[in-house]
This record gives sequence, structure tokens and C-alpha cells, in this order.
Amino acid sequence: MTATLTLDSVTLPSAPVGAPNPLPAVAAMPQAPYEAATDGLPDDLAENIRYGQVSSIHPYLLQDQYTRERTDSPMRVAVLENDLMRAEFAVDLGGRLVRLLDKTTGRDLVYRNTVFQPANLGLRDAWFSGGVEWNIGMRGHWPLTCAPLYAAALTAPDGEPVLRMWEYERIRGLIVQIDATLDSQVAALHVRVRVRNPHAEETGMYWWTNIAVAQTEGSRVFAPATHAYQTQYDGTLARVDVAAPDVSRPAQAPAAADWFYDLSGTEMSWIAALEPDGTGLAHVSTPRLSGRKLFVWGDTAGGRHWQEWLGGSYFEIQGGLATTQYEHLRMPGGATWEWTETFVPLQVDGAEGAWADASAVVGAQVQRAASGCDSSRLDAVADAAPERMLNRGAAWGALEAELAARLGRGFDALPGVRFDRDAGDEGEYWRALLDGSAPDAGVDAPVSYVAGEDWDRLLGAAPATWLTHYHRGVIAHAAGAVDRAAAHYEASLRQRRSAWALRGLGLVRIAQGQVDAGINVLTDAASLAPDLAPLAMELGEALLIAGRAEEASGFLAALAPAVREQGRFRVLAVRAALASGAHDEARRMLEDEFDVPDIREGELSMSDVWRETFPDRPVPERYDFSMA
Repeated sequence: MTATLTLDSVTLPSAPVGAPNPLPAVAAMPQAPYEAATDGLPDDLAENIRYGQVSSIHPYLLQDQYTRERTDSPMRVAVLENDLMRAEFAVDLGGRLVRLLDKTTGRDLVYRNTVFQPANLGLRDAWFSGGVEWNIGMRGHWPLTCAPLYAAALTAPDGEPVLRMWEYERIRGLIVQIDATLDSQVAALHVRVRVRNPHAEETGMYWWTNIAVAQTEGSRVFAPATHAYQTQYDGTLARVDVAAPDVSRPAQAPAAADWFYDLSGTEMSWIAALEPDGTGLAHVSTPRLSGRKLFVWGDTAGGRHWQEWLGGSYFEIQGGLATTQYEHLRMPGGATWEWTETFVPLQVDGAEGAWADASAVVGAQVQRAASGCDSSRLDAVADAAPERMLNRGAAWGALEAELAARLGRGFDALPGVRFDRDAGDEGEYWRALLDGSAPDAGVDAPVSYVAGEDWDRLLGAAPATWLTHYHRGVIAHAAGAVDRAAAHYEASLRQRRSAWALRGLGLVRIAQGQVDAGINVLTDAASLAPDLAPLAMELGEALLIAGRAEEASGFLAALAPAVREQGRFRVLAVRAALASGAHDEARRMLEDEFDVPDIREGELSMSDVWRETFPDRPVPERYDFSMA
């Protein structure tokens, strides 16, 4: 029953993620449409919620240039397969487990999306539904969910293959290693996750494994709990009884909601999803991954619309390091945390009744299934060096290690990973800077950014140019030091007039309360980069927020048609028309029907402008993304 590990591709109707937004993400990170209230919560849970909040996605660039136009395109996958199972991992898309096939029954155990359609649910914007997603670092869908990971094939001492994937997460400064293998005796997939903080300083840690499961009318979810912390899209977080009312049936949920199960006192953390015929999937883990969660979209127009928008009907069962997804844990410098997760098919009889009885029946079957599994192979290869490379990630892990060595700081990497200094174009300028030869000649547009005092020191030690000052301004801006950022942007502009430094200075002036001056600077920036749509969007938003609606309408009307017709610009035009009293024009634009490909989870811009424009007409389903 020896397994194989191969590279393959799956062709799907796909909307490309596209090139990243070239503007550095210095603004505050978009927050989820709900926040957890800590009143009445246990002290440790409340403290974890208050700790480690992240205010910016910098130094990552946003991925918001996709559309909803799909063509058949290949998705590269690493495939682990034996006589019992087939597991497909999208190595260019965060290592997502996009398919887990039980070959003995022909059933897909996780939701297998039939399209690849990015949508604005990730921390960098682009995200897609389906499969099993690994999320590290901070609350939300992690920055590498639509980015390549390093991947390599290893051979265990027993001759069986192991897939290793790894990367460096830049905001928390963490190294993540994910090893996957198929069980040799039973149908099961084992995944060992190892996370290292290579720095001496403490950092915030977060992990949730999100498992999408296809939703039917009879789908039901079980966990070894009597209570859960329930969140809804109104900011509430309360401890509730999961049996009264019974919340185990996703198709019957009245609205989008999360249930974070209270598993305190349980011997083994697990969660399972079953169909009425008793078939399903169980997810079990070693103790460190102690949290479990059920997410449902809810039986509302908005919930149904979101599922159609993403590709199909599903819910999620999840496993995490903490009780809830609002929490970040304190990870000491130099620490390594690891755990094993196992995905196993189930066939359970007698789980149709009330929650307590049915959950006990399912739990007993999960225990039996888990006891027949053997993940020890992953222990044997945990420190082994990569053998045959399957995919390359980014250069940042190597560059951060080199920077730390340059400054006399420690960088204690995992023994089983290798970062490539020369991987990708985005590291080119920073490689040259580390080598003492970073050029400014011929650089018209920066392609990547860095964060933190160490990179600022290196830039400060280099010859002062428009680009070094600009990058130092961005570092300060993203850290909230707007006065220092302004000084660097101005120094950059004295050496060279660029749209990049003007854009940064314009945003700083607005943040300092000098709104008109900031808009003037942004206008200058846009004049130097007339084809840069994200910059035009920032200027249009600034004009509207400043109460200059007619000016905003004129600015939008003068944009190139290819930009003006994008959904996000059309919403802005409707808002500007309403603010300037041009209600007939707003009505015309809305009735013309259009989509906003990057509408964000929880965003109500479409329904809000509709209600303002047509207060006596219900919001059309096309514009309804409400999750409450």
C-alpha cells in the first residue's frame, strides 16, 4: 500500500488573483465585521483577546486586482495518494488541501470547489473557499492564502513519502513547517504542524485550521461539548448551550454565526461533520490544538448570496490553538510549538437523535477511528532536510536571517527548512541592499516593502536617495509614526518627485488633519501616475469624505473608461451622486446593475446605497451581502 507523491494540475474555471496592488498597505488593516466583547468572559480568554492585535497588513501588498471573469486554467497540486485516499495540496495557494478523496467510497471528505474565484475575505483581500486552509499569525485568513509555499518531497525510514511545505510569515516573524503523509493501514491523512519563533523577542501566535465541508439539508456537526462561545455579526460573544436550541445543523442556522466549543475537561479534541446516512469526516489532534469551531453562513439572502459568490454551499469545522479566533497567544522567543492533526472518514450509525446522545455515539466512533491511526512516521522526519524540491516560496526567510546576522541578532531557524535568497523578483532590491549595492537608477516603482527597526537601520546606513528615504517613510507610516514618515517623504521628494512619495505624504497630511492639503498632494500623485487605479480610488474616497462630492463626481467621470467601469469606482460614483443631490443619476447607475468583485465580508456598501436611493424598494439579491 505504498503511497506516491507527485506534482499534477487540476483545471478549473478560474479568475486569476492578478498582480498585487503596488501601493504599500500603510492604512489600518480592514477589520472583520464584528468584534468580541470581553464582558463576562473568563480572565484568560479576555486577556488573550486584548493581546497581540495587529493594526496593519504591511509589509505585505494587497491582492485586490482580480475580477469575476473566469477561464479554464490549471491549478498546480502536490498529490499524496495510496489505495485508500488521495490528497491534493495547492502549493501556489498557501498549501491549501483542495481535495481529500476517500477512494474506498468515492466520497470527497472536504468541500471541493468547482471554480477558483477570489473574493475579499482575506487579510490581503484575495481569498477563496473550499478545502482545508492553514492560518497562522493573526486573526483572519492568513497573508499567504493566495501565495506560493516552499514544498519538497521526503522519504521516511519506512519508504513512505512525506510532503513538506514551509514559509516565513513576515508580520509575526514566524517559520511554519507543515508535513503531510497518508496512513499506511487505514484511510487517514496526518498533518504535523511545527511553528518556530526564530527571534529572541516574544511574538503573538495564532493558528486555525479551517475545514470546508459541503452543506446539505441534513448535514450535522458534533464536538465533545455542552456549551460554546457564540458570535454573530452584531458584536456579541456569549456562552450558550449547544443543545438548547440544537445548533448542530448548519442548513437550519437563521443567520451567519460562529460557535467556539468549550472543550475544557475533554480527553481528546475533535470535531466531526456527518450526513444523514452516517458518512462524514472527523478531525482530531494532539492536545496543543485544543480549540474547535463551527462556522455557518446562515439561511439569509446575504448568506446564500455569499456562498453563491464564492462558488457553492458549505460550512466550516475548524481547529485552533485557543478557545476562540479573537485570541492571540504569547509565543516566547526561540520557542517551537507543534501538533499533529488527523483527518479520517467516518461511518456512524445511531447519530440521528438528540445532541447529547448523538454526540456520545459519534465521539465513540471518532475514538475508535483515531485509535487505529499511526502518525509516528512524521516524528521520524520532523528534522530531516528537504530532498526533492517541488515548489519555491519567497526570499524573505533568507533575507530576514541575513539581516539578523548583519545586526548581531539571533535567527534560530527550523532544521528541516531551507529558504532561497534568490527566490522571486520582490527580494531583488533588498538582496542588493544587504550586499551594499542597492541601486536607485532605473527604479521607477518599488515592487516590495519591509517593516521594522532593523530594516530602517539598514536603510539609514545606506547612501541617502529618494528610494531609501521613501522606504523609511513607508516603514514609519505603517508603524503610525506619521511625523517621521512625513519628514522622509519630503526628503525623498527633494531628491526626486515621485507619485509614490507624494501618495504617502498626501495620506499623512490627511491623517494629521490637513485634509485639503493632503488632497492636493494626492492630486499631484495621481497626475504623475494616471493609470494607477488604486491611487485614483484613494483620491476619489478622500474627496468624498471631505464633502467635495461634485468634485469627486467630476474626477471619476474623467477617468479612463476601463477604470471608471470597475465595480468599486461605480459604487463611489453612486455615493458621490447621492451626496451631491443627483438622485436621478444614482438611480440610473444602480439600476444598470453591476458587481463589485472585491466587496468585503460584512461590507454593506451596496445595500446601503440602494436603500438611500430607493427607500421604498427591497434590496435586490445581487446587492445583498448582509450577514446579520
